[in-house]
Amino acid sequence: MGEVSDDGIGVIARARAGYTLTEMLVVLVIIGLISAIVVPQTLGQMDRAKARSARLKLESVAASLEMYSADLARYPTAAEGLVALLDAPEGAGEWAGPYLSDRALLKDPWGAAIAYQPPATQGDNYRLISLGADGKAGGSGFKRDIVLGTSE
Repeated sequence: MGEVSDDGIGVIARARAGYTLTEMLVVLVIIGLISAIVVPQTLGQMDRAKARSARLKLESVAASLEMYSADLARYPTAAEGLVALLDAPEGAGEWAGPYLSDRALLKDPWGAAIAYQPPATQGDNYRLISLGADGKAGGSGFKRDIVLGTSE
């Protein structure tokens, strides 16, 4: 077979101790192909998860608005905004808040503030709006606005 040196390891065995450049390149190509397939699917799941999270945050804020309304017999005004769920507005004697546990609930998963449109008249619906991934009105897919009103 191969020659045996004085340390007992064959010369041929010593020559095969590492990987060739070709073997390394094949492994890198395989890793690249797997990444090209897996990464886009993972990113799509992240977008879906953020959209679901935004919807859940809007529903949590809506539940807090309902508790606020039950205590004060009105929704916060546009001037008071959603901060009225955390800090008592002036002249709100029956305020029993805070109605939200954390200020972070007033931001959507993309870091933008949740927009609040109070009812125009008694009996109308308020609206809670997240502008989606792009932070702009409109959009489609994961960039579309997420809107929640009391009738939904």
